[in-house]
Amino acid sequence: MVGRDRQGGKRLDARSKEILEAVVRLHSETGRPVSSSLVARFLPTAPSPATIRAVMKRLEQAGFLEQPHTSAGRLPTDAGYRVYVDGLRAAWALRRFDVPAEMLAAAREAAPATGGQDRIKDLARLLSLLTRNISIVVGPSLDDVAVVRLESYPRTSRKVMMVLILDNGQVQTRLVDLDADYPAQVVSEAAAILSERFGGRRVGELRGSKQPVVDLMRTPVSRCASVLGREGVGMLHDLEDAVVEMDGVARMLEEPEFQDTRPLKALIRFLESPRDIRTSLDRMYHHRDREPFGVWIGAENPLGSLRNFSVVTGEIALAEGQGLLAVLGPRRLPYQRTFQGMEILRRFSGRDPGRAVN
Repeated sequence: MVGRDRQGGKRLDARSKEILEAVVRLHSETGRPVSSSLVARFLPTAPSPATIRAVMKRLEQAGFLEQPHTSAGRLPTDAGYRVYVDGLRAAWALRRFDVPAEMLAAAREAAPATGGQDRIKDLARLLSLLTRNISIVVGPSLDDVAVVRLESYPRTSRKVMMVLILDNGQVQTRLVDLDADYPAQVVSEAAAILSERFGGRRVGELRGSKQPVVDLMRTPVSRCASVLGREGVGMLHDLEDAVVEMDGVARMLEEPEFQDTRPLKALIRFLESPRDIRTSLDRMYHHRDREPFGVWIGAENPLGSLRNFSVVTGEIALAEGQGLLAVLGPRRLPYQRTFQGMEILRRFSGRDPGRAVN
């Protein structure tokens, strides 16, 4: 039975929810329309096939299922998936520890042991393995990373090699052309001033300024330091905002949804730009209504080009700071498995590398 709650939204009785959940799970596994006879075989204590057909018909009329062809079974709509996912999230506090043994075994075998950017790449590979879809891991923003020092090494009287060192281990170099011939001693003094002005300050703070204040007096050292300061800030702007690693794209292309090339082209365009991925996932994650996972299904997706897909977002604590997780797949994404995969991945946090999976 389909009724309405006090807010006017549609609500389902227990039997309707059970049959809708069965359709969602069966379609997620097979990618095909689901028949009433398949639902009857799937449910441990199923009602009669006639009752199942009647319930599925009512679910279709209410907008939770659709029938692609007259003689075909039925598919979940975005609204049908939403009912299923909201049910999973509501019970997640209890279900989060109910992880299948095969997922735990796979996680133990493939657990990343490396550090730095390679670790983020390994985490993306593990998340894709666990969820069987495209995984994306975004490292912490560099805005909160501190500059250890900014060093300058003269190459000629008008060329200087600058070396920027961050406290996350990242190193950036740049060959700079000066505006005049400066003696090595002047360059050395200017470099010392800049290293002092940059050292210990956050990347985000320095990016927000044209350059650190050097000296109000115009001297050869201050002029040289001003040039080096502008170049140092430029180096900070050239740094990638955060590391983005993904895995599972080839596996996704084998799914039947990609027989139509239009969603494939939209997916490729999205994945081509790490900057767009970072910006989009950050925006989506921070609009998740304080749930442990943000879930956008089909047309709900704020990324218009990806409305044939679903996206699940979460967070992970890494040694360098807070990172983001995302799993991207067809609307029939295995949502429960995706939540479980993200939960397992959090146990390999860089802040707690010795924590066991149990």
